[in-house]
Amino acid sequence: MNIKVMMAVLGALLTGMITQQAMAESQTPEKMTCKEFVALDDAVKPKVVYWAEGLNRKGKPVDSVVDVDETDKLVPVLVTECKETPEHLLMKKIKEHAAQKAAPVAAASGVPQKPAAAATPKPIKMTCKEFVALDDAVKPKVVYWAEGFSKKGKPVDSVVDVDETDRLVPVLVTECKETPKLSFWQKIKKHF
Repeated sequence: MNIKVMMAVLGALLTGMITQQAMAESQTPEKMTCKEFVALDDAVKPKVVYWAEGLNRKGKPVDSVVDVDETDKLVPVLVTECKETPEHLLMKKIKEHAAQKAAPVAAASGVPQKPAAAATPKPIKMTCKEFVALDDAVKPKVVYWAEGFSKKGKPVDSVVDVDETDRLVPVLVTECKETPKLSFWQKIKKHF
């Protein structure tokens, strides 16, 4: 293979790697289309959904919960729906699902019911000790949700930085172990 061809191939590979890395590092869920969501790495999709769920949360902050079970179930549903309607906005789909989920519960009982306690951390009320006690698989989900929630009411182009948020989780665990009685919400807000 001659040197020009080799350099062209190497350049194309590097460009593809840089583009893929940039896509993984930061996303703008509020403007993201379903096509863009489906194109994300499978490890990034749930992180974007948790972030968007936090941003989309209505009601008083102290009453907000991270419904881990429901959000985990929502990710594959969104992938399937987004493959069928790639031009739709991801946030619109998430809001539609939230409305569908809330309507039957409210209609049946007159009051929204709480899901199982193990699946619903309340980041606003949680202490650092409670955050540290969460299952290791749940901690990043709570952090992504909290980051999205903290962007509520801010400009539409809020970005979730996947790499930065992934690095934040062990930092928060360490900080919270050192100060278990402090508010998790106050601790995490310092990082946003």
